[in-house]
Amino acid sequence: MFAKSVEVFANYRGSRIQGNGSIAAPLKGAVANPERRARVRTTVHWPVLFFLNGCGEAIETVTQNLSSSGFYCHSRTLVAPGEYLLCAIKIPTFDPSGYERARVLECRVQVKRVEPGKSGDTFGVACQIHDYRLVVQEEDAGNNLEEAAQE
Repeated sequence: MFAKSVEVFANYRGSRIQGNGSIAAPLKGAVANPERRARVRTTVHWPVLFFLNGCGEAIETVTQNLSSSGFYCHSRTLVAPGEYLLCAIKIPTFDPSGYERARVLECRVQVKRVEPGKSGDTFGVACQIHDYRLVVQEEDAGNNLEEAAQE
């Protein structure tokens, strides 16, 4: 038996723990609250650029949370659920020399959900990542080659 087996059932409101540690049926009127996410999300605020298909316009935003399969952000521009977009996520890195580098993750995402923002002038946008590639800047690639040659 798992040491924390009760946590498996944490998504059901109204469940009762019986004296033997098992879970009793939810109380009458209790509603199940299933978690939709398949992956754990981490709160990170990384810059994102969405590139709209067919035009040179880009939407700037910041992630609110991120998982290995998607992210959530707020946008002042309305996008359609189901729409596929290209985006670039700027990933900060640590450099002991003090030079702040960032990597860029280029993604093809599908907008899964759009909801009104709390302020009324933004929209919450949930995106699922379908394809991605990590962009290595030429100067970074050159520095890595120089470092390898010195070793």
